[in-house]
Amino acid sequence: MKELPGSIDFKAIYFRGKKYDQPYLLCAIDHLAAYLNKNIRSESPFVLLATYNHIKTVIAYYAILRAGKIAVILDPECKTLELAEIIEDVDPGAIIFLNSTTLQFDYEEEIVLRTANRNFVISSDLTDVCTIAYTNAEDGYSKGAMLTEHNLRTEIINLSNASKIDMNSVICPMLPFHHLYGLITGILIATQSGGVGLINNTNLMYLNNILSDIQLYGVTHFFTVPSVYYLLSKCEGIDYMAAGVKQFISGGNKLSHVIFEKFYQKTGKKINEGYGLTETSPACTLNYQDDEPVSGSIGIPLKGCEIKILNTKQTECGPDEIGEICIKGDLVFKGYFNHPTATDAVIRGDWFHTGDLGMRDKKGLLYFTGLKKNMFNVAGNNVYPEKLKRLMSIHKNVNHIDLDVENSFLQGHTVNAVIRLNKSSIDDQQQFKTWCTENINNIILPKKWQFI
Repeated sequence: MKELPGSIDFKAIYFRGKKYDQPYLLCAIDHLAAYLNKNIRSESPFVLLATYNHIKTVIAYYAILRAGKIAVILDPECKTLELAEIIEDVDPGAIIFLNSTTLQFDYEEEIVLRTANRNFVISSDLTDVCTIAYTNAEDGYSKGAMLTEHNLRTEIINLSNASKIDMNSVICPMLPFHHLYGLITGILIATQSGGVGLINNTNLMYLNNILSDIQLYGVTHFFTVPSVYYLLSKCEGIDYMAAGVKQFISGGNKLSHVIFEKFYQKTGKKINEGYGLTETSPACTLNYQDDEPVSGSIGIPLKGCEIKILNTKQTECGPDEIGEICIKGDLVFKGYFNHPTATDAVIRGDWFHTGDLGMRDKKGLLYFTGLKKNMFNVAGNNVYPEKLKRLMSIHKNVNHIDLDVENSFLQGHTVNAVIRLNKSSIDDQQQFKTWCTENINNIILPKKWQFI
């Protein structure tokens, strides 16, 4: 049995205007865990969970761990091609795909039980692993980052302490739970800090509802991505609604100076920017020093986390010199599931080489300056061009695809595609675009399509 479910401690979780207390949640977790233990016949240690922003996701995540299984978190918008590859990669004993429109579980409808693939081989050491999150597709194929309970418990403690979260805090992340940043803040910290958690819809169409909830529930800690802070800064009355919030925290992609200043001018509140990756559980730095946050800086390392900036000769950079951000400590993941070569490529001598570029100033503050690895970041979503080209090229009519990227102060990057089809009539082009939207997660698809 995993230990995280035994650490649950909160006053209330609010979802869709309804209050869920600790006895209810624990009972629901135990009930679902018992169902999984009774009905899963596969020897696979994995359960695939479509992680909606929903109270049932909180219950299901903890139930998977209580049942002694490993939760493989999945974007609910994941389409056919990616889903099939993940299922093949981990051969889950069960798939939980929640009905997000209802509040009560229907196990028969929402849980698919699977038989084991006899040829499936596990080569990785899964000791203490409790969660797998997919990332790192530089070669075109996503890999499951193995996160241990020690990783996640360390993250809960260190991020909570750095953000000054305690039993009097009200935590509100406007983040998808299928991102580790959202899972940590919306599920783990919200249920283990002794305070109150608020689960929100991440659809920006409901932004006014979020503002109302901030005031209604007395939110003290708000977590989201830079683009949301930009939109919030344009909302009428945001200064009044934000007055009681103690910490506004940003992550996912670089916070521009324009957004930082615009939000500060409208609210009188400075945003605390952090930095991290799935492989670092995720947050490993935060602008949490005693002085007020500095615009452009990702702050200093969380407790127990060491960071070096290394140049191409693998020697440490001096102040204001740009190099690769490398991380060591209890937050660093165990490795990529069944991918030892990929693991060895990024973890060298106990140091995780992020593929991100940064620098440290003379005061010791860290700055993210760009990407060394072949990846784009669209509003906090990692887009690997080799993976996107590979998936799009599965369509039989594709001859060639090129991708390029434009910088965006709001979203980080926007992705454009230049596509050559074998048959390229208007109907062929539309058919291809329709096929892509039906088979590939729309979040990673190009913003602009040019057919040649």
